[in-house]
Amino acid sequence: MADLCDGCGRLHEDHCPAPVLELPPGLVDAHGGLTAVGAAVEDAANYLTMRGYLDPDGDEFPAWVLAELAELYHAGACEFCPGALTGSTLADHFLTRKQEEYERSIPTWVCECGWTFKVLPDPRGEAYFAARADGLLGDLIGYIRLDSTRQKVKHSDACPGCTRTFADTIAGQLNPQQALF
Repeated sequence: MADLCDGCGRLHEDHCPAPVLELPPGLVDAHGGLTAVGAAVEDAANYLTMRGYLDPDGDEFPAWVLAELAELYHAGACEFCPGALTGSTLADHFLTRKQEEYERSIPTWVCECGWTFKVLPDPRGEAYFAARADGLLGDLIGYIRLDSTRQKVKHSDACPGCTRTFADTIAGQLNPQQALF
């Protein structure tokens, strides 16, 4: 699975194909003071730090974070926040964008009946979410719960499409000779 890159802020594997090395233009004026964009971006970065997204001990905010915040500022208000963009709303938009990028990066699993799921690890097993057409997580459909050794299934919910348990379907896909039909 891809990781969040420190160089560009995107999810990908291996080395960064397009690191953001410089601050975006327009954050400071000719006298070194913050512009309206710069002030909103700085406020948003501070909100991201308070919300635990950015490292509070870091010397500087990553250039890619400031570039994305500036891009969001220039895109303007949206249907969810029609008023003036503040640091808090910019931080909200940023976090929503990152959440959507993450959800879209989760691979899908398709049941034999055709239902498509996104499967996430859960402390006691796996959680199965419906996969939406836009690539985001849909409703939580069910779980597979494992025993304390994580070797045996204690409980498995069923696919709403075929009512077969997730565990039986997966076992059949992995080893068809041992599947329970």
